[in-house]
Amino acid sequence: MTSELNNRKLCHKIAGEILENGKITGMSEMQLACEIFAHAYVFCNFRFVPRLIRKTSFAGSIYNSVANGVDLEDNGDTLLRRIFYRIVWIMPSIA
Repeated sequence: MTSELNNRKLCHKIAGEILENGKITGMSEMQLACEIFAHAYVFCNFRFVPRLIRKTSFAGSIYNSVANGVDLEDNGDTLLRRIFYRIVWIMPSIA
């Protein structure tokens, strides 16, 4: 995961390339872009979460999940995760 992906335009571009090359099916460009961006957003902004919360196993699990990169699969992630990705997409940038 890199901070460069904390850029919505770049995520759209990458998502378009992934779809164009047929690497992923069953997802729209927007779904792909949201997932890539959400991973980068959490990775880049985790330091702003209060230390007490960062130390919890739940927060640690989320961070570890996004820090390892984006695991894109055909037909996308679960509905709950897709909703989370879309919410993160509309959030203002912190970093």
